[in-house]
Amino acid sequence: NKCKNTDFELTFLGIGAQKAGTTWLHKLLQKCRDISFPQEQKEVHFWDWHHRKGFEWYIRQFDFHSQKASSASEALRYGEITPCYAVLPEATIAELYKCFPKLKIIFVARDLVDRAWSAMIMELRDQTMGLSAGEFANGVTTGTDKNNNSNHANKRTKLSAAQLRRLEQQSSPSSQPDSYFMDRLRNATHDSRSNYAKHLSNWYKHFPSSSILLIDYREIESNPRDVLLKVAMHIGVEEEKANQFVTSLNDNEVGQRVNAATSSVSGASMGS
Repeated sequence: NKCKNTDFELTFLGIGAQKAGTTWLHKLLQKCRDISFPQEQKEVHFWDWHHRKGFEWYIRQFDFHSQKASSASEALRYGEITPCYAVLPEATIAELYKCFPKLKIIFVARDLVDRAWSAMIMELRDQTMGLSAGEFANGVTTGTDKNNNSNHANKRTKLSAAQLRRLEQQSSPSSQPDSYFMDRLRNATHDSRSNYAKHLSNWYKHFPSSSILLIDYREIESNPRDVLLKVAMHIGVEEEKANQFVTSLNDNEVGQRVNAATSSVSGASMGS
C-alpha cells in the first residue's frame, strides 16, 4: 500500500457536486487555521487525472513536508475539493478507503435542473474562450489537453473587468438556440453528473454513512454559517475552534459567490 509509506493522512475530500457551491466552500474553509488545502489550486484531480504521478506528488501539493516541521502540523486536517471525484470509478473509491479508512467525504447536492443549467453556462463560457463544448466538464485524457485546460484556467484569472463583461455578452445563453442546450443535456457528462444516486451509492459501499456529509445546496443560500460549522466539525475541527472560525468571518465574506468559470466574485447565491 504505497500511500501508507508516509505519515501523511488525508482527512477529507469534497467530491461535488459540480456547480453546487464547492468553490465558495473552498474559499472560506481556506481561512480556517486547522485546515490545510493544496497550495496552488482548488482542484488537484489526483484521484482521476494525475494518479500516475504518484502519491509523493500528491503530498507535495499540500506542502506537507514543510508543514510537518511545525509543531502545529499535527492538528492540521489535510484535504481538497474536486467535484469530479463524485464520479470516480468504484475501484478508485475502494483504494481511497484502503489508504484512508477514516476519510471524511463532503457532497453538496443542488437541484438537478439548476445544476445542469449552471454547468452548461460555465461550459459555454469556456467554449467562448476556445475550449470545445464539454471539454472542461469532461476532464481530459492526454497530457497536452491537461496543459490546455490549465492554460485556459489561468486566462480566466487574468481577465480585466471589461474583458469579463465582453465574455459574459459573448457567452450569453441567448447567443445559442434551444437545440444547443438540448444537445448538451443529452451529453453523457451532464447525464452522469446529475445521477447523484448512482455515484453516491459507490461511495456508500466503501465508506460508512457517518463519514459522508450530504449538504442541501439551499442550506448554503439560507444558512451559510451553519453549513461552514457543520463541514468544519465533520472534518474533525474541534467544536470550539470551528465556532471561532465561523464567527471570525464577516457577512460580506460569507455571502459572496465565487464563480469558478470566471474567477469573479459577486454577492449573489453561490453557484460554483
